[in-house]
This record gives sequence, C-alpha cells and structure tokens, in this order.
Amino acid sequence: MLAFPSDAPWEKEDTPMVAATPSKTSSSTKPTDNCTICGIFPVSAQCPVCVQRLCSECDRLYHSHPARSSHSRIAVAHNKPSKSISASLSSWQCVHCTTYNTMQEVLCGTCERPRLASTAPAASSNPQEAQPSTIAAEWQCKSCTMVNAGSSVLCEVCERPRLATRPPAAPSRPAAPTLHLRDSQWVCQFCTYANHTPSSVCEMCDLPRPEPAPLPPKLRTPSPVREFLQLSIKPKASPTEDPDAKRQRLMREEGLKLIQLIREGERKGVSPEEVYASVRVSGDTSVMPCNWLKAELPRLLDEICARAALALPDHRALQPELSGCSNGSQEQLSRGVQLSRDEAKRAWLAAGGDIERAVKQALRERKAKMKELSALGFSDAARCGEALRQCGGEVRKALVMLQRPLLEPFHQRMWSNQPEPSINIHLPDKQRVCRRLLAVYDLPSWGRSELALSLLQDPTAPYTLEDVVQAVRESHDRDFIRRVLAKECPICLSVFPHSKMQSLTSCQCSVCCGCFKQHFTIAVRDKHIRDMVCPVCWEPDINDPEHLNSYFSTLDIQLRECLEPEVYELFHQKLTEQALIKDPKFLWCSHCSYGFIYDGDQLKVTCFHCRNSFCAQCKKPWESQHTGLSCEQFQSWKRENDPEYQRQGLAGYLRDNGITCPNCRFQYALARGGCMHFCCSQCRYQFCSGCNNPFHTTCPVIQCSVTGLHAHHPRDCLFYLRDWEPARLQALLQKEAVAFNTDTPPGTQAGLCGVIEQKVGQQTDSACGAQTQPGQAGLCEKHYTEYLVSLINGHSIDPAPLYNANELLLACRRYQVEEPRREAEDDRTYYSRLLKILMDNVPLGDKVPRKK
Repeated sequence: MLAFPSDAPWEKEDTPMVAATPSKTSSSTKPTDNCTICGIFPVSAQCPVCVQRLCSECDRLYHSHPARSSHSRIAVAHNKPSKSISASLSSWQCVHCTTYNTMQEVLCGTCERPRLASTAPAASSNPQEAQPSTIAAEWQCKSCTMVNAGSSVLCEVCERPRLATRPPAAPSRPAAPTLHLRDSQWVCQFCTYANHTPSSVCEMCDLPRPEPAPLPPKLRTPSPVREFLQLSIKPKASPTEDPDAKRQRLMREEGLKLIQLIREGERKGVSPEEVYASVRVSGDTSVMPCNWLKAELPRLLDEICARAALALPDHRALQPELSGCSNGSQEQLSRGVQLSRDEAKRAWLAAGGDIERAVKQALRERKAKMKELSALGFSDAARCGEALRQCGGEVRKALVMLQRPLLEPFHQRMWSNQPEPSINIHLPDKQRVCRRLLAVYDLPSWGRSELALSLLQDPTAPYTLEDVVQAVRESHDRDFIRRVLAKECPICLSVFPHSKMQSLTSCQCSVCCGCFKQHFTIAVRDKHIRDMVCPVCWEPDINDPEHLNSYFSTLDIQLRECLEPEVYELFHQKLTEQALIKDPKFLWCSHCSYGFIYDGDQLKVTCFHCRNSFCAQCKKPWESQHTGLSCEQFQSWKRENDPEYQRQGLAGYLRDNGITCPNCRFQYALARGGCMHFCCSQCRYQFCSGCNNPFHTTCPVIQCSVTGLHAHHPRDCLFYLRDWEPARLQALLQKEAVAFNTDTPPGTQAGLCGVIEQKVGQQTDSACGAQTQPGQAGLCEKHYTEYLVSLINGHSIDPAPLYNANELLLACRRYQVEEPRREAEDDRTYYSRLLKILMDNVPLGDKVPRKK
C-alpha cells in the first residue's frame, strides 16, 4: 500500500482534516442537519434574522460582516454524534465469488478474477458504527475525501495517488475577527481552498463556485456570498505565507511530482507500488524511480534472500509440521530458507521498502505455504522449498511440479500404444478389484462395482466384462441384469447379452448381430429392397408409401454400422433407384431392365446401358416401321404385315398386352395365368394382374372384415370373369357387337398352348403347354378366357347384365348395395331395379387395363 515519505512537509502537521466532500456523481442527498452554505459540517447555530442554519466556521465568516455582526444566533444541540465517511477503503468484494479482498489485490484471491465490477456496500445495522466501504468500483481519497471511480489511479480533485496516506491538517488558525481577502478572493466551500482569482471553478478541486441561496423576500437582505465578495479588505501585505495556503501548495507540488513519476513508471511497465517504494527507500525525489529500480532493486532483493537464508530460528519453526524428512532434506534445511526474487519482491513491496519487515513477511508467507503443501501430503521440506523457489512462491505451480514425478507412470501408460491392462477378477483383494472397476469403467457407485464383481465371479453365467459393466450401468436389479445378459436369438437360438442384440424400429423382435448382418447382406445382394424387413415377423408392410420413407431412414443408420462397405453402397444404389421409380419420367429398358430418367419428347429411346432402342410409350423394341406411326397404328401394321406376328396369333397378342406394374410401370411380356396375385420383381409391389388394385394385409376399407392378404376387385376384373364359360363371355361380346377370334392361326403347334407365362418354382418363363380346345383360337381354356376378358375390358363392357339372381345378390352384398324389396313386387321387377341401382352406383374398375 502506497504512503508518502515520512519527511514530507505536510506530515509534520498533526491536526486531521475533517471534511468529507460528496462526489460530483454521487446520488446521495444532503442531510438536513448540515450547514446551509457549505453543506458539509453539522449545524452549530441558527440565525432567525438571516434564516440560515450555519456551522461554526461559516457562522464566524458570514456574521463577521459589519451589517450582520449584530444578529443574534441560537445554538443548535446535536442528539447524536455526526457520522463521517470512512477515510479508508480497506477491502473490496468480488462480484463473482463474493470474497472480500484487500485493496492491494488486483485479482480476487479465491477465483483470481480481476476487480472490474462494483458491488453494493454492506449496510451497517448500527448507524453509530463507521463500516469500511467495500465498493470495488469507488474509492475515497484520503487527502481531500473525494469519492473517485474504481478505475482511476489518481484523485479527480487533488490528483494525489489512490494509495497515498492522508496528510495531517495544519494547526488550527487563531480566531480572527475578519478575513484579509481581496475582492477577487473566495474560499471554496468543498475543499476550503482560498482561491485568489475570480474564476468560476476552484483551482484545487475543479468544482464549480456555488451560488448562495437567496434570502426570503421579507428580509430583503443581500446575498451572503455576494456581500462576502464585496468586503473591502486590504490584500495581504505580510510576507509570511498563510499556513493553509502553504499546506495546500506543498500538497499540490508533491502530488504533481508523484503523479509525474507514476505516469512515467506506467509507460515503462513499473507499477505505482514500485514507484512509491523506490521513492521512499531512495529518499531523493530527483532520482528517477525506474533507473533506481534497475540499479538498486536486484541488490536489495538479493539482500532479502540472503537474510532469509540466515534466519535459521524462524525456519526451524517449520520442523514440527515437516517431520520425517530425509538426511539430505535435513542438511538443506540447515542452510535456511531459499527465497526467489519474486517472493522477495512481493515482500519488499508489502513492507513499503523496509528490508527487515520484508524478510519477516517473506518468512511468514513461506511458512504458511509450506504448511499448505504439507497438508496436501508433501512432507519433504527440501523438495517443497525448492519447488516454491523455482515457481516464484506460487503454491499452485509448486504443487504441479511436486505432482509431476508421481504422475509420470500414469502419463507413460496413457500415451503408450500398449492396451490397458485387464482387470484380474480372481485377485484375493476384492476391494482392489472393485476400486479398479470403479475407476476404469466409471461405474455410478461402489455398490454397482460390487454387483459387477459378483456377476463376473458367478461360475454358472460366463459373462464378459464389457457386457456386465454396460448392464450394471443401466440398472442395479440383479434379476433384471441377468435377463438382460441372457437374450435368446430367435434365428440361431443362441444366448447373447442385450448389447449384442439388434432390433428394428418397426417391431419388437430382437436378433443377434450376426444374424442381423447376414439377413440384410443377403437381402441387399440377392433380393429386392422391399424384402429388407424384419427376418422374424416380416414387418413392416413397406407397400405403404408413408411408412416407406421413415422406415428406410432409420434402417440406413443401422446398416451403416454393420454392413460391409460394398454391400452398404449397393443398398444405397437400390434405395436411389426406388426413389427414381416415382418420377413420371423414369423408364425401364425393355432389353436389359436398366432404369433411367428420360426427359425427351421422342418415341425412340436409346438405353444408356445396353445402347439398344425401344419405344418410350409402348415399351416395345424399336423397329424402323414404328417411325411416324403411333403405337396403335404400329401394332395394326404388325398384325397385317408381320408373318412372325401372324404365326404367333393370340399368343403374341397376350404377350404384347402383358402385365404392367402400376407402381413402377415395368412391363412383363407374360400372360396373367391362373393366380391373379402378382409381385413386381423391380419394386416388389403386390397387385392384382387383372385390375391393378393392390394386395395388402392391412385393409384401408373400414367396412372390410377380411383378414390376411387380399385385394378388392371390381366386377369387370378377370378375378371374377375367369370363372365364366367362354361361350358366356362370347355372348357378352356379341351383345355389344365386338368381334373376337376363334380360328387357330396357321403355323402354330396344334394341340398345345404356346402362351409364355410365369410358373412357380422356375427361374425362367416358359410356354403354357396345356391342351387346346376347338373354337378357341389355338389356346387353352384359361388363356382364351383371358383373351376374351381383355376384349371386354378394352371396350369397357359391363358384365352385370348377364348376372343371374344369385350373382346379382352376391355382387350387391360385395359392393354394399342395399335395396329392400317393395310390397307386392315380383322377382323380375325387383332384380331389374336392383341391377340398375348396382350399375348406376358402383362403377367399373378405374385401374383395369383398357388396351384394345
């Protein structure tokens, strides 16, 4: 803490200064019992004539004028002693950790954060007690009592340094009847400085010259200040200087000189404490402190270190706390305390430059630090002393240095490439094993560690350490942990812990990691992407587009971790193709089944993969005769002019009008055959080959009571018409005047049906090979019926007019047509009316192929 030299002129005075000046920015109001003129000192007298409440000094000056000397004043008694602002701000409170620190500390001693924000001073419960201020952002000058901001080093009024001690005031002046002041002189009511110029601000404190309060209009007395300024007093002719003026002049000169030295030191990186200590020790203000510190300070610090090394009694007082030292440590202790220059410098600044006090201060601090290190487990006094000396007396750095050799084996083990040594659960010391489990695997508690050890030592359950640790982290229930560690895979029937099992988000089934990986690897390589469902319950139904995107987004995360890179890349390729199928510009090549996006408007499309061409509309291989013709005109030309097409007859017709997937628009040159349930090999979409309606297990129709895989077919679907006799279908076509073929085409194999169809259990498609009947155009009954139904669907003919009574009632129940019979209504009239209602309310299938 800074203090002025003891030989300063003003320190020879012994009367203290009692004024407490309010700050310019202070928000505190004046107390009601202070003087009306100066507002500082308590009221001692009240003048009923002037209507003024004055302190003793203002009363003497104000009523010394001849015009007011006859006024009678009333003495004012004080019930309680006046309060004075504390002249010493000895501490500040940290706004982060609320720790009280001394004013010398720039950083908080607890949290080591800077003193940047202010905190409110603690209010005293007893108004009689003068509490030291704890405001970190304000400090009170000990010379002029001005309250300054915490960031300022010098006082705003007197420009004296923050940590300078308050100089004693000059002796009390002898009471004089009048003041020898000229007309231009005036006394500042804040700092009591006698100004000799008629300026509007004080030369000392730079505060404005206040105007006096106006008197009541009844008295019509001139203003006290104005009358005071008009006193005709002769100027001082005495050569002796006024003691107050001398004191203020010396205070200003010394303050300005110290301010200049401090600012010069700040520019060179020297703290104010070092500047003050150098001035005090050197005793010569003409010597620059920076030069003195460079020349003399190292010698003084070495002297402090040497004296501390010789202070054996003080250092041996540390021996009881540091017992158990080695012989080398005892020998080193006999040489005294080895201080660093940083420790000596801090002690020298704390002692204000006094070497003797600095030595004692350094020894006390060293003793406290040695006790602190001893409490932390480091009892070797020699090592502790050497660590403190190398670290400049900082306990934290010394602790790091002392701990470094102890942590060296751990660091070598952590940074080495060798794996962590396994824990031997069969050691006789159970507590050691539990502590290793607790530390290495970060278990929640000691009880969990004991539970893990007991599970590992169970001979009937050969669990692995990693599985047990993961299970113990999740629960403390032994039975639950045993169930978690013994899960049976439904595919390979092996027992695995829960951590080795995997499950999909669409179901509750769990399989082992090996079966999970094998199932999806085969599904990606050999099957369609829609086959990538749960291997146990085959959920979910990914025909639903809403479930499709969410299912594959979560499945992608699981497959990324378990599949091989090339298999995972193939999965992404199929997933991309699945997304491209939904684009209306997506086309499948009719030659190589390669899919791509075609953005052109030409009918002729060339495949990017096989370089073959096909028609973009009918998907048939491209022929030169197709140029300039529509697909219908080209098919008519082939029937009339292509001998090969004519030779195939209706078999070629059924091939060209094969199955088209309604989901991905991939075409199959196949007859529909007997089973109407068709599964697309490209997109795995399941639909009816006669009406293109989807097959599903979860029916979207609310009134439907059918369970299992089924579809809802319209009445003109091949699913119902395939049970009709060919003659009945021919009668329906004849009724609508639609021609049909009955003759066998020339060149075909007699007696056998040559329609290509997909057969169950065969990898390739082959001819039907069934026996043909006369009058059925060289086809078997099944395929001839399919041919007739294709004509019915191509001309949108309704088969309902040929329904008999049972078929009509069954169709009404199927399509939920309810019409009660009227009274006295015969069967013919009722069935005719019911048929009309069915045909009007239930339309034909909107997805049925209508190719002619």
